[in-house]
Amino acid sequence: MILGQLMQYEFDSPKILFVQKSEVLNTQRAEVLEFFAKNIPDATLTFASGPDDIIPGEQVDILITPTLDTLDEIIVRLNGLRWIHFLSAGVEKIWPMQFDKTKYLLSKSSGVHGVTMSEFAIGAMLYFEKSFNKFVEQSRSKEWQRFWLGELTGKNLVILGLGHIGSEIAKRASAFDMHISATATTTRDVSGVETIVPLNEVGILTANADYIVVCLPLTEQTRGCVDEAFIRSCKPGAVIIDISRGGVVLENAILRGLEEDILKGAALDVFETQPLPSKSKLWNNPRVLLTPHVSGTTQEYLSKALYIFKSNLESLESTGSTSTPVSVGKMY
Repeated sequence: MILGQLMQYEFDSPKILFVQKSEVLNTQRAEVLEFFAKNIPDATLTFASGPDDIIPGEQVDILITPTLDTLDEIIVRLNGLRWIHFLSAGVEKIWPMQFDKTKYLLSKSSGVHGVTMSEFAIGAMLYFEKSFNKFVEQSRSKEWQRFWLGELTGKNLVILGLGHIGSEIAKRASAFDMHISATATTTRDVSGVETIVPLNEVGILTANADYIVVCLPLTEQTRGCVDEAFIRSCKPGAVIIDISRGGVVLENAILRGLEEDILKGAALDVFETQPLPSKSKLWNNPRVLLTPHVSGTTQEYLSKALYIFKSNLESLESTGSTSTPVSVGKMY
């Protein structure tokens, strides 16, 4: 059931509660106030950092929030709540929560990560294609050694997951004249993508892939799907770039692929356990680029998420549905 087609919901002079962790809220409050003053001036805006900041029975039409662990406690304190807009694009954390998902209009910030994560993926490909990792090592040892570099032009790129992020990666990779294929649940035309197959047929693509970017959501179907069998299906010398969710890619499979020289390298931004344990063999591996789950971060994040909310509000008023609904009972 997709929540969003609620023509009877009109939000004239809406009462909006913006919730954020206290340490983050202190830095975001002024920007949020400025945004609503300029874009939705008739809204009444209040702030909270958790359930204790909310008076039981507080009248609220719309809740704007991350997928906080205290969301159940927050919702039960509110009266009249009709719409929850999540500041994140991924909302898998809400499924175990107890609040009734069918009772509210639910929307998410789909597309908020598209630009920054696609730029990260391109940067990771260039990192290995231009041997930046080796040059960093040489600069530290004051070593002057020249060698021929590769280029992305003509390389085969496989994108696992062709949603907002995957489509943005394809668009940017097209500018490098890469050959792009992808996995998706439905076949559709995406600019720059030559071939699309279901995830269970990905071996057709990985056998010739120079770069594989993983941007799948974490679901029961995708959990652990990049395992040793997947790695063994890859073309020798391939590079894995993981910007998905921790648990989609199995770290031991990456290590085995590197040890057996199936993989040329790996850029990993998410991990099965975060922070990555100090005992992990991924640390200090010269063929691994490790980043602390930052591929989706940008100083423009809040602004983008708020404009997605505004777009949803306008869509609701004009069509009766939000432009980025959450599908209940199905993980995206």
